[in-house]
Amino acid sequence: MRLTTLFVFVALLAKAQFTYVLNQQVPVIIDQDTLTMPWAGGLNAAQFNTMDLDFDGKEDLVLFDRMANRVITFLNVDDQYIHASEYEPFFPDETSGFMMLRDFDCDGRKDLFTKDVQGIKVFRNISEPNQPPAWEQLTFYTGFNGPRSPVLLTKGFSGKINLQLQSDDLPAIVDMDGDGDLDIMNVKFVGSSTIEYHQNFSMERYGTCDSLDFERITQYWGGVEECECGEFAFGEPCATGGRQKHAGGKSLLVLDVDNDGDMDVFFSEAECTRVFQLTNEGTNENPVITSAIDFPTATPVNILAFPSVYYEDVDFDGKKDLLASPNIFAREFLQTNLRQSTWFYKNTGTSELPQFSFQQRDFLQNNMIDVGDNAVPAFFDADADGDLDMFIGTFVNGTRASLFYYENIGTRTEPVFEFFTDDVIGLSFNNFTNIKPQFADVNGDAKADLVFTASNQFGVGTNLYYVANTSSAGLNFTGQQIQSLNFPIPWNAENVLLTDINNDLLPDLLIGKLNGSIEYWQNTGTPTSPNFTLVESDYLGLGPSILRQNLSMASADLNSDGKADLVLGDQLGRLTIINDFKNQTDASSGTTNILFNSLSETYINQNLGGRVWPAIANIFNTNRPAIVVGNALGGLHILQPDESQALPESPQITVYPNPVVRENTNVINISVDRPAFVYLVSITGQELGSPILMQGQQLYQFRVDGLPAGIYILRFFINDRSFVRRIVIH
Repeated sequence: MRLTTLFVFVALLAKAQFTYVLNQQVPVIIDQDTLTMPWAGGLNAAQFNTMDLDFDGKEDLVLFDRMANRVITFLNVDDQYIHASEYEPFFPDETSGFMMLRDFDCDGRKDLFTKDVQGIKVFRNISEPNQPPAWEQLTFYTGFNGPRSPVLLTKGFSGKINLQLQSDDLPAIVDMDGDGDLDIMNVKFVGSSTIEYHQNFSMERYGTCDSLDFERITQYWGGVEECECGEFAFGEPCATGGRQKHAGGKSLLVLDVDNDGDMDVFFSEAECTRVFQLTNEGTNENPVITSAIDFPTATPVNILAFPSVYYEDVDFDGKKDLLASPNIFAREFLQTNLRQSTWFYKNTGTSELPQFSFQQRDFLQNNMIDVGDNAVPAFFDADADGDLDMFIGTFVNGTRASLFYYENIGTRTEPVFEFFTDDVIGLSFNNFTNIKPQFADVNGDAKADLVFTASNQFGVGTNLYYVANTSSAGLNFTGQQIQSLNFPIPWNAENVLLTDINNDLLPDLLIGKLNGSIEYWQNTGTPTSPNFTLVESDYLGLGPSILRQNLSMASADLNSDGKADLVLGDQLGRLTIINDFKNQTDASSGTTNILFNSLSETYINQNLGGRVWPAIANIFNTNRPAIVVGNALGGLHILQPDESQALPESPQITVYPNPVVRENTNVINISVDRPAFVYLVSITGQELGSPILMQGQQLYQFRVDGLPAGIYILRFFINDRSFVRRIVIH
């Protein structure tokens, strides 16, 4: 009888082999100011909402950043926002395009509206006090015996149709007619850029606000049509021969800004840098628009890429303020400064008659590390003081890419990072974009050099460069030039890791490609003259996959077993760890649920900011290094090893039931807290079958109905040590 035939994998236990917690406490100093939430992860295209996340009676801040498809949550703690990432995984994975939190059923809990390829999805808020956010997706009645629709419907000219939007559009979801239920305004789906009004008849038909029963009242609200950026036609179509609009996204904000009892509209579009106020000179029932002016009047919004505006109280004074940010899903203009992409206008008027006073272009961003976009971290003891300093590569810093440097002025165990420069060795003068740094010896002098990939000023043609380090301790680039390693990076790849794969003391190349595969290029050159030869196109069995595009990598011993592990980051903002990757043939054993969530008390795989770039650095000088993750939003997260999950010196082995009474069960359950080889041995010392490799923290079962009654030994081999457990079968 072979033991291998008897074992059955049951389930993953609570602990994991690679376990981390988000550390938000490491201080960061910029211009003598200590940031309040430096590791919140940056912002680029933030959409603003408020919601009481923790049921304390105060509205918290919930953002959706379209560039990372990421929900970002902040708790209101004593009238100050604190990043609270533990709430973020509890928002629907289907959230995409936009997120608007509105209480449509009047139960005091804000529900969630989001984009779908067919229109608008709705998730009812079913959260309970002292519990994480919870949601129920709604479906909608299409007609007698008809299938339920997953998106909102409206009554058109020929019956119910999808309430459809262009992919980039932001509708307005607001009570237009003052009857207590939520209506919808959007720009016409096809053809001219006129405004549609969809009235909700929930109150009229059912006497309650808890339904979403829409009819399209008009496709020409207010008699206004956008013709070009800043050009509108009033009471008549745009001039014949003019370009037909709705070629790009449109955004609407609706509120009564002049306190005259009717709703006004604030209009913006993807191809324009401004926001326009369309003042309603009629009524809600008969709207009339005759002019369009820049908004706000004093210091108008002027954002280079698709400005959108939001109306929420973010300074805790009980009056809603105005916020503006670009509604983009990717960098569309190299000149866009995404370090200052959240404009804040304070409401200095009243709730009834708001007046907006411009305050800043970096709301929230000024209290976190935010280098713009594509923050790629690397660590090295640059000043030779015994602790690790931090470098961050960027896509662009203003108009050209650069390399940021934060000096660690703390200690080896308690880091404190202080901003020193945003342009190490003047890299910005080389007209690079998309700088991704790392440190490796590429010229055979036993000193770590600065190695980086970068593209030209137009974002194409990625190459591998280095600057030689002339210091035996720390970094010194004095008099050194940027040199090319003469390696042609494939056009569909930009993430490169230098690491010794075949243990010949030469740095090899792993290339993460946009399609989700990894190429392995072996260094067949010499220590002073590297040369790279393609060995595998789908290294570790990682071929093209839409689920892990834009793979990034970092390598080090993460669990103190003396073997190199590999961390993969992908376009969805998630991490995978492959244990002892040099001795693996595929990545199927990779660990993904590595980050502890305090609300669910489980380990999860969390979106850390769209595209992510991990770096491994022992910034706390512990047995296990930390993982510092940069992301597409220009920010960083620190994943600190979860010491609560540190393994004790002696293994924890569980065997039950013992003794086994066959009248009750024919199964023995076995678990061990770390990987182990397990042998079943008779009392006379005879091995019964082949050994089994048990993964740590997993529960296994084997059947004993084929074994005679008697005494047996389970022998566990762990790191060359033997542990035994006696079992008795009756």
